[in-house]
Amino acid sequence: MTFLIILIGIWTYPIISFILLWLTKNQLELRRQLIITSCILTALAFFGLATNISTTLSELDWLIVSSIYLTISLALTWTQFQKNKILEFFGFIAIILVFGVGYILGTIGLGFAVAEYDTDYEAWLGGGIIYKESNLGNAVSDHRGKKVEIYKTIPWFPLVEWRTEVKEYNHFITIMTTPLTIDYKPEDNVIYLSDSMWWDHDQKYIYWADSLTIE
Repeated sequence: MTFLIILIGIWTYPIISFILLWLTKNQLELRRQLIITSCILTALAFFGLATNISTTLSELDWLIVSSIYLTISLALTWTQFQKNKILEFFGFIAIILVFGVGYILGTIGLGFAVAEYDTDYEAWLGGGIIYKESNLGNAVSDHRGKKVEIYKTIPWFPLVEWRTEVKEYNHFITIMTTPLTIDYKPEDNVIYLSDSMWWDHDQKYIYWADSLTIE
C-alpha cells in the first residue's frame, strides 16, 4: 500500500495540480485556501519527520508525507498561471526538471527506496506500547539489517504515536527472521528479543538475544 500511495502521488500530483489551479483561475480565494491547506500538510509532514511523531495509521502518514510533493507541484504549476514571463519561463524549466525526475523515480528504484522506510511487522504490546520491525536493505544492497523501533501512544486516544527507542541489528539471524520472538515485561519496562535457527555450516542451532528498555 505504501508503494502505491507514493507511486500514485508521483504520477498524478503534477496533473492534479494543473487541474486544480485551472479550475480556480477565477476563484482566487479558493485557490489561496487550497495552497494554504497543502502547505499546512507539508509543515505537518516535516514536523513529524523531524520529531518522529506520527499517526498509528501508516497509510495516513504516507499521504501526509506525499503532500510535500503536492505542494511542490502546486508551486511549480502556479508559475504557469502568472503574467510575469520570466517567472513563467523559469517555472517551466523547473517543471521539466522536477517532474521529469519524479516520473523517472516512479518507474526506477521506487520500490527499493520505499521499502527502507516501510514497517514489515507491527505488534501492540499493551499499555500504549507499539513494537515495529523493518528490514534494511534488499537483495542487491551492500548493507543488510533489521531496525527495531518502540513507539508509545495514548491508550484512550490511539491515533498519535511517538518513537522512544530505535536499534539496528545486522546479525544473520535477525536478518533472516521476521518477526523476532518478543517477550514484553511491563513490570520491568523491558522488551526481550530472541530467536534461534539451524546453522547448516556448523550443523548446530545458533541463538541470538537482546533487550530494549522502555523509557
